[in-house]
Amino acid sequence: MYQLARDVQGKISDYNLLVVTNAKRDEEGALTLEAEQLITDIACYSRLFHILMWAGKSERFKVLGTPDGLKRLESRGLMDSRQLEVLQSSKLEQDQLHTAPLEWLMVRANQAMEQGHMAGDTATKGMLLKQMVALRDKSRAITDKQAGRMPLAYVNIVQVLVDTFVITAPIALYSRLGDYSVFAVFFITIFYTGLNSLAKIFLDPLNNEKRRTYSIFMDLGVFMREVNGQSREYQKAGRDLPFYDAKKSD
Repeated sequence: MYQLARDVQGKISDYNLLVVTNAKRDEEGALTLEAEQLITDIACYSRLFHILMWAGKSERFKVLGTPDGLKRLESRGLMDSRQLEVLQSSKLEQDQLHTAPLEWLMVRANQAMEQGHMAGDTATKGMLLKQMVALRDKSRAITDKQAGRMPLAYVNIVQVLVDTFVITAPIALYSRLGDYSVFAVFFITIFYTGLNSLAKIFLDPLNNEKRRTYSIFMDLGVFMREVNGQSREYQKAGRDLPFYDAKKSD
């Protein structure tokens, strides 16, 4: 699950990099106004997609997909009023809202290619499509992991077996080990109950079932902040290019 979360981040970053490096520039190497707007739009859609994707998978951030949550995102500048209107009228299920900004990412790039604000050759378009499909696959794989875990009935049976084994261990060991059975039971209890708790953590990495008393879960807020920051980095890094100035001076 952790690797899939990082893969989603990586694909978003790859897509933003491709857009920035293929956006139109003027004779001095600076991005044109239309290219700047394109990159800003793509960064906005990628942030919105990432947030809504996790809102559809994590109970902790589920509120962001509600009408009030969407309005809050709009008030915080994560989308504009037009984007909010489109999402509210899309008739998508709450856990599928992220598919709208996912499509916006590709459609906006296609529009820029047609208008000449971005390289529109077959190779560039193919790479963008490849990253988009990979992004969809990785995000969908997270849902599949959540749906395809072992049945909870099996977990309950294992819990009963572990508890029974730990409780009856002193009786079974005392006849052979005597007082030393205390130490043996101590290590058995630590090992089996710890292993059982670890298995539950793996079963619910997003902590949707609120097992925080003993669970170490993925902090999705960290992922969101990283994507929000990374979505702007390529635009800052590629706004001006040194070798255009050098060429002009020659």
